[in-house]
Order: sequence, then C-alpha cells, then structure tokens
Amino acid sequence: MRHPTESEVAAVEAVDTLAAPARPVRRAPRQSRARRLTELVLQATAEVLRTRGHAGLSTNEVARQAGVSVGAIYQYFPDKAALLAALRQRHAHDMGEAMRDAWQAAAPASLAEAVAALVRGLFAAHALDPVLHALLEADAPFVDLPPLTALAQEEAADALMQPGAWWAVWRSALAGLLGPGVSLDVAAWVSLQMADGLAHTAWVTAARRPLPFAVGALESAAVQAVQAYLNDVTRPA
Repeated sequence: MRHPTESEVAAVEAVDTLAAPARPVRRAPRQSRARRLTELVLQATAEVLRTRGHAGLSTNEVARQAGVSVGAIYQYFPDKAALLAALRQRHAHDMGEAMRDAWQAAAPASLAEAVAALVRGLFAAHALDPVLHALLEADAPFVDLPPLTALAQEEAADALMQPGAWWAVWRSALAGLLGPGVSLDVAAWVSLQMADGLAHTAWVTAARRPLPFAVGALESAAVQAVQAYLNDVTRPA
C-alpha cells in the first residue's frame, strides 16, 4: 500500500485549514477535517461509480473527482475495495434510517400495519439513490439472511440501522403477529424478499426510464402482495 507523503498530507491540511474557522483546540479541527475529507471522498466515489461503473472506479479517478491528491485518499482508504466498503456502509446506514423512520412513524400493532410499514420503509430506502443502490448491490444484497438472533421488539428500530439486520428485525416483528403452525423463518424471509424485490425493481427501473404508472401505485400493490402471502400462510389448512 502506498502511503501519502508528508507534502501531500500538508497540502490537504493547508487547504482544509483555510476553509475552516479558527478554533482554540487543535484536536477538534483535525477531527472535523477528517470528517469533511472522508465525506468528500465518498461523495466522489459515488459519483464516479454512477457515471463510470465498477470498471471505471479507481483511487486516481476518485481523487480527480474530489479535487484532492491520491495521497489524501490513502490516509483513510488503502484501495478501491475500501472505498466501496465504506460507501456501501454509508448507503446501508441511510437506508436503515429510512426504514427506522417508517417503522417508528407507523408503530404497527397489527399484521396489516406491519406489512404497510415494512413496504413503505423499503420503498423510501430504495428511493434515496436507486442507481447507486443497484451498483452497490451487484457485489452483495443489502437484504440478506443474517444469523438467527433474538431481538426484543423495542430493539427493532435500532437494529434497522445495522446492515444485514432487517430479516432478524422483521422476523421479530412477525413473531407476535402470525398464528401457530406457521414457519416463522420462511414467512419472514419470503415476505421480506417480496417487499424488497418489488421496491428495488420499481425504483431502479424508474431511475433508468419513465414508467407508465406512478411508483406509489407499485408500493400499494406490494403491500397487497405481501399481505396476501402472509394471509395465506396463516390461514388454517
């Protein structure tokens, strides 16, 4: 791994110091500079990925887009894989916030309310940056099957902020809403994949070309589809 030279680091810090107000304590400006630089680099990474794809993504191209030296990037990201990992984590966190907000706003107490909150949250999460989402998801899905862990209902909203935790959260929510004799793992997995797949397809397609209908109509249809599936699995044989 190439490390930045002292002159490269000094140049970045000098530019950052000019842009920042004077502070009495040096530690705070350094932390602020680091945050601004990493955010600038991640924004540039996202832009390069959107316009040039994975094949065109490189630390040199990100540095050019961000207007900083490659050495400045190497202070925090040793290679292209590290840039992608950090960008994916940031995007997953943003999606988690959208999910959490939808869940907390609904405070679902019934199966129908829970399904509506899940679908609403997933559609809101995919609406954030559908093109970037599709590119990042090419490496690995955001909605995956995590290790089975017990989540208390009050922990669900916070757990939505963690990448890969959505299935466990949704499973926990369904645990008290589905009747006996239902395979909770299967019902949670299938219903989540249905909702996520419809949200992903709707927003990614809409971002690439105009749809003959509103995305909101697809959201309503997704609620109906997931609800119909769960109603069917809970119906007595």
